[in-house]
Amino acid sequence: MLRRLFQSSNPADTIAVQETTLSHDLLGRYACATWDEVANNGGQPFDVVVVGSGMFGGYCAEKLYRFGEDINLRVLVLEAGALLLPGHVQNFPRISLNAPGTATVRMNGDDPGTRNVVWGSPWHSNQGFPGLAYNVGGRSIFWGGWSPRLTDADLAFWPPEVVADIVASYKSIEDEMAVSKPTSYMMGPFGQKLMAAFNGAVGGLGLTVADAPLAIQGTPPEGALFGFDKYSSANLLIDAIREDIDRRWTLNDDSRRRLVLLPRAHVVSLRTDGTSTVRRIEVSVNGQRQFLNAGHELTPTFRLVLAAGTIETTRLALLSFPSNGMGSNLMAHIRSNTTVRIKRSALGLPAAPAGLETAALIVRGTASAGGRERRFHLQVTAAASPGPNPETNMFTAIPDIDHYDQIRAAQDPNWVVIILRGIGEMGGDQSFAPPQGPKDLAKSWLNLAQNSDQLDEYSVPRAWVNLVPTMADGVLWDAMDKAAVDVAQKLAGKSAANIQYFYDGAWRPAPPPPGKVRDGIGTTHHEAGTLWMGTDPASSLTDLSGRFHHVDNVHVAGPALFPTIGSANPSLTATALARRTARSIVESLTPAPSAIPKTLFTGTLAGWQMAGAGGFNVFGDVLETFGGLGLLWYTREQFANFALTLDWRASSPTDNSGVFLRFPALNSSNPAGDWMLAVDRGYEIQIDDTGFNPDTNKTGDALHQTGAVYGFAPSSTLASKPIGQWNTYDIQVTSARIVVRLNGTKVTDFKMDGSRPAAGHIGLQNHTGRVQFRNIQIKSLA
Repeated sequence: MLRRLFQSSNPADTIAVQETTLSHDLLGRYACATWDEVANNGGQPFDVVVVGSGMFGGYCAEKLYRFGEDINLRVLVLEAGALLLPGHVQNFPRISLNAPGTATVRMNGDDPGTRNVVWGSPWHSNQGFPGLAYNVGGRSIFWGGWSPRLTDADLAFWPPEVVADIVASYKSIEDEMAVSKPTSYMMGPFGQKLMAAFNGAVGGLGLTVADAPLAIQGTPPEGALFGFDKYSSANLLIDAIREDIDRRWTLNDDSRRRLVLLPRAHVVSLRTDGTSTVRRIEVSVNGQRQFLNAGHELTPTFRLVLAAGTIETTRLALLSFPSNGMGSNLMAHIRSNTTVRIKRSALGLPAAPAGLETAALIVRGTASAGGRERRFHLQVTAAASPGPNPETNMFTAIPDIDHYDQIRAAQDPNWVVIILRGIGEMGGDQSFAPPQGPKDLAKSWLNLAQNSDQLDEYSVPRAWVNLVPTMADGVLWDAMDKAAVDVAQKLAGKSAANIQYFYDGAWRPAPPPPGKVRDGIGTTHHEAGTLWMGTDPASSLTDLSGRFHHVDNVHVAGPALFPTIGSANPSLTATALARRTARSIVESLTPAPSAIPKTLFTGTLAGWQMAGAGGFNVFGDVLETFGGLGLLWYTREQFANFALTLDWRASSPTDNSGVFLRFPALNSSNPAGDWMLAVDRGYEIQIDDTGFNPDTNKTGDALHQTGAVYGFAPSSTLASKPIGQWNTYDIQVTSARIVVRLNGTKVTDFKMDGSRPAAGHIGLQNHTGRVQFRNIQIKSLA
């Protein structure tokens, strides 16, 4: 429940879904949380904190949630902005929400403030930057969707183990982002003709042509005008949050939620308390200073993922635990936009468009620059457009059939407009110097701004970004621009009358002068490399899972990890790294099997969670059931082959309980059934001296009495001690058998048939009466 937007004098006057004159905030209320829901939810501390919910933070958080099901991992996402949209802007009706142009901000007085609703300028530089989108999903709800792979040559300077993992995961991530299947509307007759024309044009130029690797799911009939979806991490993250909330046992119970998103939460600093581990997170939530502490809101072994973008992530690291090399190796992409129009006849197209004509493809090339081969590619978009922008109707949802007919009728009958957007790799400089030491202004790097007029609203230094193209970058830029013009001219054939070039606001007969069509160096949103990964702490900042070499519990998600950038847009590869980091964190937090006995209950319910009705009271080192029916299950570990020992005692001859084995996590597979998943997929070692069979309504059934594997194998004898005395179970589970000993007597030997999981959780049932448990210990068996 939230305070009303127009607050009353009564603090108890709260409401779930808020309503204004204009809207209902249903989406925001049930995707986002408040500070009180984070810090006082009554549940276990969070295991992982993700800073930033953008392209890579949102994705990493969702994967932590998915991969961490088996150990009931709790994930908290801190987002400096608020919820804007649940997906890409182009998946919605025309709302005129776009990324802004660049702003050159050298000091606070140059800051234009918030632009285009959510865009801010957090760092200072001598270059113009669009800045960051402060919203759930970040820039992923605005991006162009181009997702090429890094080539083998691009990855030649990367750690081999990481390369193997990235290449192996590319396909699944392309499937997830809708990249792997070419967008159908772009490969119709127009697209096929365009592809054939380009294949003919690149001959002798040392270039290759391929389908456009776009993160778009489009369906017929034509264009993206009916069925359309452009990838954004916001959709994945919000869907996972809603799934978590919608489970029956988490409704109105934040203590059981595993994925929580806190908006308007700006991380100010990370505190290590003089150790190599971050122990405290300082965060401003809606302008109020708050703290998240290890051992309180966070587990003592919590992990932190920095995913606030390359520059802001590096700034936070420099502020909190600086080390040599941080901020070096800053890279982005050089970019040009060569716009031409070519006669339809020169491209082998019919005399006039037969339908809506839009298409895209990618052209790859290399050039020798700076003593080595450097890569570039041309993102090609084409349409029978009446104006100079062929993308106008390519990435827009237009559900109105009459509007669609108008667009199709307005196509140019004579010309096809083509943009050849060249993107080339910048070289990095992996200098391992003190981050705040003297800097070479001819190289690219970032550090902390030092002047008083460069502090942020929290009196913390902003980042200063020095991004400059080198001479080698300039050589590549020239070669890339020449390749774009050469391809265009070959497409036009031998006649200059077949081609025109657009620059300075008009179509012109001659190619643009050198540099005329180039974008600013800071415009691509592709900053990378400042916390590059490697195996050697003396020559890299982070290890192969993205964890800082010198900080035990902090990882990075995003292109800041790139050793080199290549020419490919970083989204696909950085997403692969975020997935790798998520899996690595889950593996590190998953207890390893141990042959040394471990106590599962130590006097608190930490690591345990209740499902169903009733519960368990704690009296010192004793657990006691009350109410029912339900199950208290140990969430932090799954067990395969093991020996479990515990003491139990009943308070009445009719008390009923049980010990459940090898069942799946109750949070995932069967939301409607709650704890009954343990019944359906696990095994119960029964506690009921009466042997009551609910099917026959009779007692004395060995298949249902104490020691039986309930419903599977009867106990051979009733070996319980008198009521009120402690009994000891010794339960051994291997790949083939469950052997139960009660008070030293073997009562059951059950051979399993493999129809149920070979590993799972442990749980204690509350059913009837008052049953107590203590001394719960487990060890793994070979």
